[in-house]
Amino acid sequence: MKISQITPRLLLAALALSISHTSIAFDVAGLKIGDTVDDFQSLESPAKEFLTITHDPDGNIVRVFYRQEGLPNDEKTQAKLVNRICNKYGRVTPCYSALSEIESNDKQFLRFFHLYRDDNETQELRARIRRTKAFSLTPDLTVEIDLMDSAYAKALREQKATASDLIDF
Repeated sequence: MKISQITPRLLLAALALSISHTSIAFDVAGLKIGDTVDDFQSLESPAKEFLTITHDPDGNIVRVFYRQEGLPNDEKTQAKLVNRICNKYGRVTPCYSALSEIESNDKQFLRFFHLYRDDNETQELRARIRRTKAFSLTPDLTVEIDLMDSAYAKALREQKATASDLIDF
């Protein structure tokens, strides 16, 4: 085959991949940004007890926050949690670093963190696994997955930045 014959096929494949990739939306336990409060209330998932949602005045979800504490801090659980997050939201450098720490005999796994953004930058998802108590003989793990509409996240950051201005000394 000539290069001129291969190139259009590669371009079509790349275009198809990019179109399918941008159509993927983040979800946490089946909930997505834009779902309604009714969707949350009718959710039948064991993860529901660990979820907190924030919604706009119209009842559309702008934030889904998942937090589960008290998970065992052993190599099997650590690897399972990191792999579950990375397989679902994307394998990035922090995934490989965390798995390397877990597998290493001379290092101790302390945490995993990554901020994912969708291709259109309309959503951001923070995934974090950390030791619940830093100074404990048997520290357990906490998993947090925080999915937000980017406009809501920006407003939240601005609110936190100006919070000190509201305090009158």
